Amino acid sequence: MLIQNTIFYRPDWKWHNFLKYLINNLSKYNCPEKIIPTEYSYKDSTYGSKKSKKNVNLYTWGVTHKKRIKFARAVCINSPNYSVLNFLIIPNTFYNVPFFGVDFVSLPNSHLLVLDFQPSLKIENQYSHKLLEQLIKLKTSGHSSLPLADKMSADVARFFSPGLIWSKLPKEESSDFLIANQLYTSFKEYLDLYLEILFESKEANKEMQKELINGQSNYLKYRRDNDPARPMLSSLFGKEFTESLIKEVLFTT
Repeated sequence: MLIQNTIFYRPDWKWHNFLKYLINNLSKYNCPEKIIPTEYSYKDSTYGSKKSKKNVNLYTWGVTHKKRIKFARAVCINSPNYSVLNFLIIPNTFYNVPFFGVDFVSLPNSHLLVLDFQPSLKIENQYSHKLLEQLIKLKTSGHSSLPLADKMSADVARFFSPGLIWSKLPKEESSDFLIANQLYTSFKEYLDLYLEILFESKEANKEMQKELINGQSNYLKYRRDNDPARPMLSSLFGKEFTESLIKEVLFTT
């Protein structure tokens, strides 16, 4: 099933414009779609009590690039209580470029919003002064409207950059306006800048490539072991499917 034929491309899914934008922009860089195993590419399930069963749909979409992108994937979830767009670009380790990470999660009572260039090395070893300036400028613009969420723990914060957009919004009409306008604008600005940097980067030397391999492995292992979405996914799709999805697709090395 093509993602364009699912609810994830229709206006009744909260993140449909975000998904369309990232798919259209990756196609401009000749990124062929990656075939995701059938058991992970699309899944229907139910959750809740016997008296109040709810339907939930999941779609996993991915692309690669022969030189620049090892794997980029979007995990989309739709249900009455949860609406999720989780997107990650894992760049090829020939290039000293951070990950691109998106985690937009609508929970029963709130929206959790994460948008960032996520480091695989120490900040000073991966971000030029110019890039940090650009990111902080975009972050400042985004957070002029989007409230800043509570400070992350040091253990989690080390996997984010100074340009992180991190917000928590109540589920109300004013939040829908912020998501459709400010967050969507920030998302486009971040993705455009990231793809520009990724596709203009020069190849790193062999020593740096080894560091990048180790750095990416450490990040992906941390995410496999500590993914905060694990409880939600388990409640919606069961523990066995969740563990397999996390290890085999979401954060595979």
